[in-house]
Amino acid sequence: MDCQHEINWSMRQTLVDWMAQVHLRYHLLPETLWIAVNIVDRFLSKRVVSLVKLQLVGVTAMFIAAKYEEILAPSVEEFVFMTEKGYTREEILKGERIVLQTLEFKVSHYCSPYSWMRKISRADDYDVQTRTLSKFLTELTLLDHRFLRVKPSMVAAIGMYTARRMLGGNWGEAFVYYSGFTEEHLLPGHAMLVQKLVEVNPDRQCICKKYAHKKFLKASAFAVDWARRHYEEDGNMEGMVLEE
Repeated sequence: MDCQHEINWSMRQTLVDWMAQVHLRYHLLPETLWIAVNIVDRFLSKRVVSLVKLQLVGVTAMFIAAKYEEILAPSVEEFVFMTEKGYTREEILKGERIVLQTLEFKVSHYCSPYSWMRKISRADDYDVQTRTLSKFLTELTLLDHRFLRVKPSMVAAIGMYTARRMLGGNWGEAFVYYSGFTEEHLLPGHAMLVQKLVEVNPDRQCICKKYAHKKFLKASAFAVDWARRHYEEDGNMEGMVLEE
C-alpha cells in the first residue's frame, strides 16, 4: 500500500467487504473470494490505482476468480449490475486484461486458508461447531491487512486455534500435527484476531452479517460476544458453545 497515493488500508477493508457482498449475492464458492482478494492485493502491490478505479479492480478480480473457480460463473453483465452500473462491460473486460497481464496470468498458484483448514479439521473429525466458527474467524482476517504477512497455512491454524479456545477446547498433539504449528506459534495471531473482533461492527460488515444467520450457528455473534467479554473479564467466556 506504500506505493498508493489515494488508497489506504481502510479503503481496502471497505472494498473487501463489498466483494464479500458480491460473493454472497451469487452464492459463489469460498475459494473464489479468497482468490479474488489475493488478486486485488497483488495488483495493488504492483500498480498505482486511483480511488475512483478501486471498485473496478475489486469487481474485475471477482470476475477473474469466478471464471477460474466456478462451474457456472456470473456473466460480466451481472458484475456490471453489482456495481450499480458504475462501470461498463467494456471497462471490466479491459480491466481483466490489465490485471492478468500485470500478474503475469498467475491466478491458480494461490492456496487459500480454506484448503489448510480442511486438513486441520481432521484433528477433531470435522467437528461442526469448531469448523463453522473457524470458517468465520478465518474469513474475517480478509478485512485485516496485518494478516497479509501471514502465510495461508498459519491463517487457517490461527482461525482454528481461536475457535478451539472459544469453545473451551485445547490445542492437542493432533492439531499440532495436522497444522504444523504449536500454540506458541499461534498466540500472536490469535491476539490480533481477537482484537479485530472487538473492533469490528457486526451490524455493518457483510462477513459478520452472513455468519450471524442460524445456518452458520450464529458464529459471528458468538465470536464477537466472546471477544468483548474476553477483554472485559480476562477470558472467562471459554467453554461456551455456539447456538445450534
